[in-house]
Amino acid sequence: MIGLLIAIIVFNLIAFRTNTTLTLNQILHIWTFTIASQQTFDLLIEFKYKGYWYFGKEVKWMGLLAHTILIPPVNMMFLNWYPF
Repeated sequence: MIGLLIAIIVFNLIAFRTNTTLTLNQILHIWTFTIASQQTFDLLIEFKYKGYWYFGKEVKWMGLLAHTILIPPVNMMFLNWYPF
């Protein structure tokens, strides 16, 4: 839990401080597309293939934090630094 919160803070700080080419509109589209595609993939794997039910069938709420706040800045950094 603490590692997740530290990673969220670090990746968001790096992503927003090093952003030189992306506009606010592009950042909004990156965040929206990342969250939508990640949730669609997880729902497909979870309910169609039962891929995430290894130990229990309860919802992992920490996964929601990682998918909505941690993964979009990583994609933002990738697209910001893509040609290099």
